[in-house]
Amino acid sequence: MDKNDLLVQFPEVKDQIDPSEDLQTTAEIIVDKGKRYLQVTQTSDMEGGQFLFELGEDRKVIMRGADNVFTPETLELNARVEATVSGTCSASSPTDHSKVYNAARAAVDHFSSANGPDHGNLACVWAVRHIVYDTLNRWITQTDGTAVFAPELKQCFGESQDENSVPAGGIIISPTTGNSIGHIGLLGPSTGDGNRLIYSNSSSAAVWKQNFTLNAWKSRYVDRKRLKMLYFPLPLRVMSGLTS
Repeated sequence: MDKNDLLVQFPEVKDQIDPSEDLQTTAEIIVDKGKRYLQVTQTSDMEGGQFLFELGEDRKVIMRGADNVFTPETLELNARVEATVSGTCSASSPTDHSKVYNAARAAVDHFSSANGPDHGNLACVWAVRHIVYDTLNRWITQTDGTAVFAPELKQCFGESQDENSVPAGGIIISPTTGNSIGHIGLLGPSTGDGNRLIYSNSSSAAVWKQNFTLNAWKSRYVDRKRLKMLYFPLPLRVMSGLTS
């Protein structure tokens, strides 16, 4: 059964997924631990995300979650991620930020996310955390979802910081909320206006790009998708049990 048949079969799902016109939508039925799910995947040139619905008796469709990556395994992984974030947390050093910025700039059109979730289509957080790991030899998160990573960052820093106070190499994130798929990137140097460059994964190309300015990000994620636009330094924290 193709994705159009599935979405016709479960029309109530349509209003619960991202309505952005440039997103390509696929759907499949998956079975995990005896439960049946409808998994909807949406991707564009910029971001990608997934919606997971449990299929109950009498055709009941129950939303179980949404994020840039959301599978039945995500339900368990998120609980493990919360349990492994421990210890004190602070901002990484100016030297670390400079190293990550230089790495992000050098990675443009070279760093492939094809080994990431869904062959790079759902790899915005995956790409950020791997570029940071390759540069600093430490993980800043275990998750591959903005809806999980944003609360981790808030736990470390409190609310979003002023954009001008976050150095190049720092994080911009619009976490997935409701039925709007979010995105994450690394910042270039502050310019004092909306032309500050942003580097992030391209979902369709599965490669790292310089693909936004602040103005372009705001237009897509704040004005069109009604998401928050948050800024954080790179976290320096104790993490345990991390995987790639």
